[in-house]
Amino acid sequence: MAIRWGICSAGRISHEFTVALKTRPAEEHQIVAVAARRLEDAEEFSRKHNISKAYGGYEDLAADPDIDVVYVGVIHPYHLEACKLFTNAKKNVLCEKPLIMNAKEVKEILDSAKKNDVLLMEAVWTRFFQASVEIRRLLTQQYIGAVKMVRADYGVPLLNLLRDPDGALLDLGIYCLQVINVVYNGEKPESIHVSGVCMETGVDETVTVILKYSRNRMATFTCSVVVKLRNDAIIVGTEGKLEVLSPMWCPTKMLVLRKMSQNPEPECFYTINLTHIPGNRCEADEVRYCLLNGLKESPVIPLAYTLLLAEIEEEIRRQLEVAYSQDCQSNMATRWGICSVGKISHDFAVALKTLPAKDHQVVAVAARNLEDAEEFSRKYDIAKAYGSCKELARDPDIDVVYVGVIHPFHLKACKLFTSAKKNVLCEKPLAMNTKEVKEILDSAQKNDVFLMEAVWTRFFPVSVEIRKLLAQEYIGEVKMVRADFGVPVLHVPKSFQKELGGGALLDLGIHCLQFINMVYNREKPESIQASGVCLETGVDETVTVILKYSRNRMATFTCSALVQLHNDAIIVGTKGIIQVPPPMWCPTSLVVNGMETQYPVPESYLPLNFTNSTGMRYEAEEVRQCLLKGLKESKVMPHADSLLLAEIEDEIRRQVGVVYSQDSQ
Repeated sequence: MAIRWGICSAGRISHEFTVALKTRPAEEHQIVAVAARRLEDAEEFSRKHNISKAYGGYEDLAADPDIDVVYVGVIHPYHLEACKLFTNAKKNVLCEKPLIMNAKEVKEILDSAKKNDVLLMEAVWTRFFQASVEIRRLLTQQYIGAVKMVRADYGVPLLNLLRDPDGALLDLGIYCLQVINVVYNGEKPESIHVSGVCMETGVDETVTVILKYSRNRMATFTCSVVVKLRNDAIIVGTEGKLEVLSPMWCPTKMLVLRKMSQNPEPECFYTINLTHIPGNRCEADEVRYCLLNGLKESPVIPLAYTLLLAEIEEEIRRQLEVAYSQDCQSNMATRWGICSVGKISHDFAVALKTLPAKDHQVVAVAARNLEDAEEFSRKYDIAKAYGSCKELARDPDIDVVYVGVIHPFHLKACKLFTSAKKNVLCEKPLAMNTKEVKEILDSAQKNDVFLMEAVWTRFFPVSVEIRKLLAQEYIGEVKMVRADFGVPVLHVPKSFQKELGGGALLDLGIHCLQFINMVYNREKPESIQASGVCLETGVDETVTVILKYSRNRMATFTCSALVQLHNDAIIVGTKGIIQVPPPMWCPTSLVVNGMETQYPVPESYLPLNFTNSTGMRYEAEEVRQCLLKGLKESKVMPHADSLLLAEIEDEIRRQVGVVYSQDSQ
């Protein structure tokens, strides 16, 4: 009788697994159902692969009585939820690697499988290739003597393929690590030494690891998502060596004492996305063997190996300071307090409503006038309203405070909340000058709390894509950046009154300047030339700035509170141009070498005061992820960026002749 498979997810890896199963006899393996989050995707997948049943939800797949085992092909942050769904439904499970995000979640899945008496196997397909079988046989025979050293590498440029890479270790390094674990027969290393480079998103880009085992045996591996490595593995013994040729993660060739050994995979008659994908059939055959023999785990990849992989990966990430939200997962929502009931706070509250309530909740609001706070709380269904920020600071139920007061009051508000051990997201500009910014940063550091300037543009999907393209040098070396932001706002008092922090630079120009700082990766300009027109109130009406950077790179921006400008931004490189159409400060489209891509923000359920304000959700989610990871600053908008912004703004104001009372305090 055939093993009846259900496929969870209709993505690329599920396609490959399905293709691999078709290389096996139908009397041994049959796919009877597929499920995806969208029924349309499942139906398309089922038509493509001639599968009789398609489900628009994983719960339906779990409830199907005709399924013996489920292949879980969703991305690994969702493995825990999916695996527990199927094991609790008494379904056997083959789950893609890595089984889960950390050792804690691995234990949770293993416990669920044991409790429900079902087979669970991590799909470390490399273990089941004929080349891997041969390696284990040779090692058992001590064909190359006692193994003293193992080296493995896996590097592929993935940043142009993956919108949100999960890091080199979990995507690629797991293959190197599992080879080492096989060679050393699941032994736990005595020591682990790690060095690596992380991306600004907080995940690892390139990692090198040295592992020391008992009896002076060693292993090392390097993994990278930015460069192509040799992608081979070498096992060195006292009497010879085994060389696993590229691709070592799905091996078909190896050198045994310099003699070539080949184990080709079956020919495939379907379009496939990944190398040697028919080799997936080997792990499917292992699942069949286990089920026919009543086994609850594979003797080739036992659950103890899976747990060891997770524990080693966790230690590697600890040394790299790479933390995922799952590492400090809380079932509780991030609890927000809102300081101020002005227009920007209104839009922030609306933006939070576009995020799941299980992740974000506003629990309190404060204003100088209690009646205003109560009106705001009724409008947004907020439980508590305070007539002062001091009461908000004392509230024990608040995780983080959004500071939406106007910027002359940022210093006082931020110090109030940080001194009360509250995490803070403060509207831009963080303060009136460099001196005040340093004072706020010092208070946050002293009180060991998270602080971030709410430069919301940094977190829009457009900005994420720009940083990815620049990291890849997609348009060559950047030579020029230009940004403009001009809107007639002089009818608004805070735009022209000095005591309210008025002026084009701090209100509008900061958006242009932060964009330039992002493009030039936080480099301090070599020179700044500024010219502008000031109002009789002493604040700047229109300002144009030229910045010169190292290697003859330039930037310029104009901001105006008097006239409407084009409000776009352009990045010019030696090999192309990136254009950010208006509004560049809250962008929803991107033009790269003439090709435009749209990145719409969610619709608002209430009227907004400012353009695309639901995009504030992105900075709010960044705050949540940082808090879950125990970070005290964002890697996308770190404290150094806030300080650099303030320093450049101070110099521009000095040249234009704008002086606030805070500058002489």
